[in-house]
Amino acid sequence: MTVNKAKTVFGWTVLVALIAKLWLATFFPVTSDEAFFHEWANHLSLGYYDHPPMVGWWLWALTQSSHSPLVIRSLTVLLSTVVAYGIVLLARSVMQGDDEPKAWLAGAVYAAMPVSWYGVFVTTDTPLVFFMGLAVFAYVRTVHSGRVGGVLLAGVFLGLAFLSKYFAVLLGLAFVLHAFSQKKRWLYVLALTLGALPFVGVNLWYNAHNCWNNVMFNLVNRHDDAQLGWGTVLAFLGLMLYLLGPWVWWGFVKHYKGWRGYASLSAAFWVPMLCFLLIALEKTVGLHWVLGFLPALFVLLAVSVPLRSLRRYWVLNLCWSVPHLVLLASLVYLPASTIGDGLQAAGVPAEKAESFVEDVRFHRQMPAILKALTTDQQGPFLLATTGYSPGALMGYHLGKIVPVFGPGKYHARNDDVFVDWRKHAGKHIRM
Repeated sequence: MTVNKAKTVFGWTVLVALIAKLWLATFFPVTSDEAFFHEWANHLSLGYYDHPPMVGWWLWALTQSSHSPLVIRSLTVLLSTVVAYGIVLLARSVMQGDDEPKAWLAGAVYAAMPVSWYGVFVTTDTPLVFFMGLAVFAYVRTVHSGRVGGVLLAGVFLGLAFLSKYFAVLLGLAFVLHAFSQKKRWLYVLALTLGALPFVGVNLWYNAHNCWNNVMFNLVNRHDDAQLGWGTVLAFLGLMLYLLGPWVWWGFVKHYKGWRGYASLSAAFWVPMLCFLLIALEKTVGLHWVLGFLPALFVLLAVSVPLRSLRRYWVLNLCWSVPHLVLLASLVYLPASTIGDGLQAAGVPAEKAESFVEDVRFHRQMPAILKALTTDQQGPFLLATTGYSPGALMGYHLGKIVPVFGPGKYHARNDDVFVDWRKHAGKHIRM
């Protein structure tokens, strides 16, 4: 395959995926997590109870023009395209010989993954994936060129990733471990530290003035249910198999000799994966947790797997993505009752199927639900919920905070910081 043909494959893959993502971002109902982070955008802070603040800052910038789903999802829509092109650029810069078509095909394989098509929903992982991608790009190129300035820049991007989500620490660990294998080890570690330190300082400042609630939430409170077991390990391995496809894993392992010489890329992928494997001994690893560490693997694919195999993986990933789009389209357009009937026909218990259908209706019909809840007023009252997710979703559509009355969830959320119940003394409450 020529370079021009490989570029064409990449371009069409990105274009078709972008069209699918724009459709999904426009018509799929806003999720409760997106609504929750939208609340952050309306209450700017150096940190929040649940996570570091970056996604709230991003949404604040986007919502200066509009609060529509397409606008708040716009950067997430573009993310996989930017990452795919970054894979191409990095692979081209580290490759030896005339293998440029492989770089473009590796980017196309990434862009054809199902998660690259349906990953349009705003989460804390949106800025995390972006900044970790930039950190890997800067660090790996620096190692190959020998310039220390790039390591400092990698540290800056690592710090920005840390302000997105604490999982950036795993990438930092990978960089440090790799740096110790280099001649300029202490200079590299110092540059990484100096680059990241200002952003780590922001997080420490917030926590020091807010009872360390962010640290408690992420490192203590949400892990009360952790227990040793092999089921979560098998679930993690199954998750990785699902994300990349068995064909990609087979090629990656089969051609391991091709990526052994790329220690910085190998560290950026394998060190976090081994950490997640250890976490999986006690905790379920979420699909979105690992997304920021996948681009390094695709660069390794480009340098190790034959061109013919990459083309086959591209085709298989495209085929694997189609049923996901069909499923999402059914959630958008099929009657809720039809979805419930389909779930029961697939063997889902009737109670769980009905619960899922009610959730679909809740997201689709939220404006009508709110109209019914707020039009038959009998004097002033405060609309509240007993759960954080419905509260955030109702708040997004109402344009104001809908507080949570009662314990909500055992580890709480930032909603509780937004609400001063003293201001509602004497009011009726509708839950």
